[in-house]
Amino acid sequence: MINPAKKIQRASQIFSILAKYGFHDLVARLSRKTEPSKSSDTGEDPISVYTRIRMVLEELGPAFVKLGQTATTREGLLPSELVEALMQLEDQVEPLDLDVHSYLLAQFGDKFTEQVAWLDPQPFASASISQVYRGRLFTGEEVVLKVKRPEIDEALLIDLALMKDFAAVLANYSDALKRMNLPLIVNSFAITLEEEISLSTERQHMERFTKCFQDNPAIYVAKLYPELCSNEVLCMEFLNGTKVTDVEALVQQGFDIVEVVNRGVDLYLSQIIDYGFFHGDPHPGNIMVMPDGKIAFLDFGNMGRMLPVDRKQLEDFITSSMERDAELLGEALEEMAIHAVIKDRTAYERQLSELLAIMEDVAIGELNLQQIFSKVWKIIGDNEMYFPEHVYQLLRGIALIEGIGRKLNPSLNILNAINPFAQKIIQERLQPKNIAKEGFKKFRRLTRDLEHIPVDMRALMKQARSGNFTLSHKVQGIKDLNFHLQRSVNKIVIAVIFLALSMLAGMIILAKVRPEFYGIPVLAWVIMAVNAVLMSYLFLSMLRGRNRSDYK
Repeated sequence: MINPAKKIQRASQIFSILAKYGFHDLVARLSRKTEPSKSSDTGEDPISVYTRIRMVLEELGPAFVKLGQTATTREGLLPSELVEALMQLEDQVEPLDLDVHSYLLAQFGDKFTEQVAWLDPQPFASASISQVYRGRLFTGEEVVLKVKRPEIDEALLIDLALMKDFAAVLANYSDALKRMNLPLIVNSFAITLEEEISLSTERQHMERFTKCFQDNPAIYVAKLYPELCSNEVLCMEFLNGTKVTDVEALVQQGFDIVEVVNRGVDLYLSQIIDYGFFHGDPHPGNIMVMPDGKIAFLDFGNMGRMLPVDRKQLEDFITSSMERDAELLGEALEEMAIHAVIKDRTAYERQLSELLAIMEDVAIGELNLQQIFSKVWKIIGDNEMYFPEHVYQLLRGIALIEGIGRKLNPSLNILNAINPFAQKIIQERLQPKNIAKEGFKKFRRLTRDLEHIPVDMRALMKQARSGNFTLSHKVQGIKDLNFHLQRSVNKIVIAVIFLALSMLAGMIILAKVRPEFYGIPVLAWVIMAVNAVLMSYLFLSMLRGRNRSDYK
């Protein structure tokens, strides 16, 4: 529960910092004053307005810095100069003077003293949400303990609440801010940050990530020590690896840099495409190369997650891009978006065609991902598209990975690396079992929709009989129409089932599924028998309907 007095105090502090950097008009808007207390920015300040925005966010603290960093992934909705300024944001915090031994003893009691033989009282890494300490267990295992800063939860939750309030006010400040849909951006950010400050959530992410890649020999995930984990503390194995950008050290250890880059890129793409569960912040400090060459990712607080439907939409986007199909690409992009305003569809498809032309014409070695992203952001901005948070995490993650990769291997082309995944997607979709599975999904969806037609028609007829129907004339024969419609829909459903089962039987025969009877799979015989019954029922039903009609 947020303390109202602390929220008011924090709001006052925010207003003071905004005024300090010359944003008096904004303070007036946020505090709902009719007139600003001082004149707003005149443009004479030698420091640009975008630089001052960055300075404000840095002074406001961790939550606002992270919001600014998140905003850089909305490049199509922000001025390029502002994005450039926000990319320079630094989450600068001084290490907290914490009696970590007493803190952990209070957290775990005897479990701490029984298992931890040594603990460095000084953090070797410090961030806005937590600090990291080295330790050693009585078993001799080297560990690190990630300790959340005391009272950080309340401070961040107050800031998030104020951000939501400010976003609601600023949404009507100008047409540009209205198009940005600030409330949506802030709400998505709040969900992500609330997960990031929970070390229990980070532990769950690590466990899921480990399960995904348990059979992959190219990746390494730090071992967890659950008995020394809580929502405030995360205890894991100390990884004695080399930072991925430390080329000199990697070469001295005998690693092929190009191979390291290719392995890292493939692993990241696999996270996205194969599992729909990927690292949301793969900057150089979060990627290490282990002594045996395995790639290790660090800091699992920020993870992108995709539902099965999200993964299918992404697969559609990838395959249509690789097939250079502008129409399908446009449909895939719209499916991925949660909001889009495409005022000129011809212009929209022309933009997509130009994007695909760039990908087609530029030599593989010269293809610049930044050029592609700039075009994508332009399309997104022009058509007022908003996406689920995982899409922005994905775009940022790929941009970071590509940036690291090109520094180490200038000839890297991440689009070329995506191609094998696209081919794999296409091959899997063409497998008979997947065709059948997808066919049954569509069939169930169609059946459900068809079954709703009589219900909807009954509701419509009921409305008509009650006198609330908007048509001026009276509809005759409502009951007969409803009866015949119900019978027609039932026949359509049976016909669709017959068609789907026939296709399935054909695929089973082609796949030569065993056991067989007279050279035909038994399962196919069963399906054909069911089809025979269905067709008999449909034929008899049609005869009864005809006789009844003749009688009348």
